[in-house]
Amino acid sequence: MKYTLLGLIAVLLSFLGFHLGANSQGEDQFLEMHRISDAPATVSMRQNDFALCGQPFYDDVYALTVEIFAEGAENVNLEYYQEQVFALVRSSKEFGDDAEAFVVHIKDIPGQLVDIIFEDPEVLASCANFSVALVGPP
Repeated sequence: MKYTLLGLIAVLLSFLGFHLGANSQGEDQFLEMHRISDAPATVSMRQNDFALCGQPFYDDVYALTVEIFAEGAENVNLEYYQEQVFALVRSSKEFGDDAEAFVVHIKDIPGQLVDIIFEDPEVLASCANFSVALVGPP
């Protein structure tokens, strides 16, 4: 039994050696193929990770939000804020004929922003902070 086992191991090692030689791969290359990737397993839900700040539409949304929240989140009229954000979307050239679809897409975001800014007023300290609150980190 022990000779049979040794014979099988020898055949396996011979096959492995032949495989590595036939494919011109060194042992390190073979092992590298089987290592776990260092790449993150997560992906961004956004279509791309471009910075929002510096783009006219998002700069306008940030400026509008800072203006409306100037007296504090507790004093913001949600309906008025929504109307202003949606009017900005509709007037923006960025969305063209898809403006109404984008309004539907973001319909809950103004209310969520009111809650976020109420909890953390530092969101309005910079466009970068606002961008993270708006869509998450890049």
